[in-house]
Amino acid sequence: MQGQAPSKWRQNVVFGGMIFLIVALGGRLWHMRIVYGQRAEEMAHRQQNHVIPIPARVGSIYAVAHNRPVLLAASKQAPTCFVDPSLVDDYAIADISEDIGKLLGIHHMEVHDAIIRRGDKRYAPIKKNPHREISLNQLAMLRALKNRAIGIEYQWVRGYPCGDLAGSVLGFRMRDGRPGGGLELSLDRYLEATNGKRELVVDAARRAVSIVPGKSVAPRDGNHVYLCLDAVIQGYLQEALAQTVAKHGGFKTWATGVVIDPNTGRVLAMSSAPGFDPNATDRSGIEATNRAVIMPFEPGSVVKPLFAAAAVSEGLVTWDTMIFCENGCYRPPRGGRITDHGQSYGMKSVTDGVVLSINTLMAKLGGMIGNSGLHGWVSKFGFGRKTGIRLPGEERGLIRPLARWDTYSTPRVPFGQEMAVTSLQLAMAFGAVANDGLLLKPRLVESIVSPQGKVLYTAKTEVVHRVFTPTVSQQCRRVMQQVVERGTGKKCRMDKWTSFGKTGTAQIAGPNGMGYADGAYTGSFVGGAPVEKPKLLCVISVYWPNRSKGYYGGTVAAPYVKQVLQQSLTYMKTPPDKGVGIASVAD
Repeated sequence: MQGQAPSKWRQNVVFGGMIFLIVALGGRLWHMRIVYGQRAEEMAHRQQNHVIPIPARVGSIYAVAHNRPVLLAASKQAPTCFVDPSLVDDYAIADISEDIGKLLGIHHMEVHDAIIRRGDKRYAPIKKNPHREISLNQLAMLRALKNRAIGIEYQWVRGYPCGDLAGSVLGFRMRDGRPGGGLELSLDRYLEATNGKRELVVDAARRAVSIVPGKSVAPRDGNHVYLCLDAVIQGYLQEALAQTVAKHGGFKTWATGVVIDPNTGRVLAMSSAPGFDPNATDRSGIEATNRAVIMPFEPGSVVKPLFAAAAVSEGLVTWDTMIFCENGCYRPPRGGRITDHGQSYGMKSVTDGVVLSINTLMAKLGGMIGNSGLHGWVSKFGFGRKTGIRLPGEERGLIRPLARWDTYSTPRVPFGQEMAVTSLQLAMAFGAVANDGLLLKPRLVESIVSPQGKVLYTAKTEVVHRVFTPTVSQQCRRVMQQVVERGTGKKCRMDKWTSFGKTGTAQIAGPNGMGYADGAYTGSFVGGAPVEKPKLLCVISVYWPNRSKGYYGGTVAAPYVKQVLQQSLTYMKTPPDKGVGIASVAD
């Protein structure tokens, strides 16, 4: 009896151990089912289901030429390569990286890193700089590898068929499709596209078996934008800017230009030089910016007609009023010293003050108008505030508050000192002279159209306010015509058409805005044609031209404004008016 007790005890221990093991295994299985079950189901779903993105197309941007659309920016489908990391064994990553790298002309470690980074995914895009696009020959060789881990898909790739035409206005898109500036950025909410997707059930070889119902989403393409830009006139402007920079440029030189239809506010051309090609990979320099709207400069004498017309509008003078010009050196009360750069003028009319660009006469007009009146007119011209054009980064320019104007401001503002404006602001201000007195909002976008052809937006001429009466505007144009015929703007005189304009040569502010830099100027010219019924108005400004090659606005800008006007009027088939009787200033 005593010998049986240990045996029964051992049986109890074994039985208890079995019970404990069963409970432990059950608990472990329950734990694995609860904790890992969902993860296993997700893994199985990923292996059996495959989501194919359906890229949508970003909207296109068009200019116009000969009344037909010209494609400036568009997206095209191009083959790209990707790898499914789940189908690549660890030991095979080096080989597949080597194969793809050789075919696409990229370092094999870039491919290797791309696969490793997305090792838990089924999609690792292989980027080929500067884009992911591959050639048809490379596509054939990739398919010849017959490696089921290597996939080919088609993506929309942004391109700019006209190269650098209007490049600084268009901006660009980055490799990931995000806008990088210009119209691509400011109009992105109209151009942007929403990608779709399709979910498939696949077999072990990743071959499609069926489409998962209810899981597909159709892509939504972006809208198309039609601009006011005329591709032909844009080309004329870019050519003119490139020529003046090449001929008169120095180390720091750049130039801007704007051409508008002064009767509608349509911007027909806008450019900066040096320019840039949006297709290029390097888009970080100043060349990629639109300096016509983001780089204000002191305008100098180019604004003299505006302030002379302001004095006439207020009834302070007429265009024939004679003013003593102090023989070329005027000392206004507590206003320093104003000179006429070596010229000695006595009694001159207001008209002569504009035609001959007399600083002393304009300084006296400033005294008549006064600071409060001058500040009001500056605002009327649209200086000191944004024009509202659909471009990012537009600057409002620099106009100090009236409280900071002093007795030095009074005689200097009328000949373009103590302020900074953009080329576009200048163009719109003189547009009010050309169109009989109205400041218009610039129009760059003509219409926006859906992918289905529905017109979503059509631009209209927008009047900001009236600046001058039609009479004063017409008189001002005739005075500016004399600038071209007998004054500082002779190099804008054309054979077939009458023209009007004004030169400007302004000093450039020194470091930290203190004083003026030695030998640094901005040469500008604003011109329009024909005089009686202007069709076009053009502004060209050349910043910091090489002084030894000429720096006056009449030298670096006027001939090129003439070139743009002459070519554009010919292209537009504008009837010549030279020889037709032109009314006098007093009429």
